[in-house]
Amino acid sequence: MRRLIIMLFGLMTLTGCDKVMEVVNKQQANGKAIGAACRHSGRALEDCYRRNIRIPKADIFAGWKEMNEYMQQKKIDVIAPPEDEPAPAEKKVEKTDASEEKPAEAEKTGH
Repeated sequence: MRRLIIMLFGLMTLTGCDKVMEVVNKQQANGKAIGAACRHSGRALEDCYRRNIRIPKADIFAGWKEMNEYMQQKKIDVIAPPEDEPAPAEKKVEKTDASEEKPAEAEKTGH
């Protein structure tokens, strides 16, 4: 009975490792895809790091390097990336100066 419990516990532990490794491998694959896309679009490696701060730099570099080698081997040209969207303009709060209001009020009263 004791052996059965130990074996079941060991089996449950090993299946959990597969799930953890699946998540880690997915994150690595995403980093490589981002790096490859940056290289294909002609973006600098540093720019790619700056745009994707949550992704490990090693994964981005691996994807960038693989795509660079592939592009050189197949003689593929860089595709220009789309223009960056400008930062949203801040709303300007219109301040009304007290000196501007007084002449308008004075004109209404006839003074």
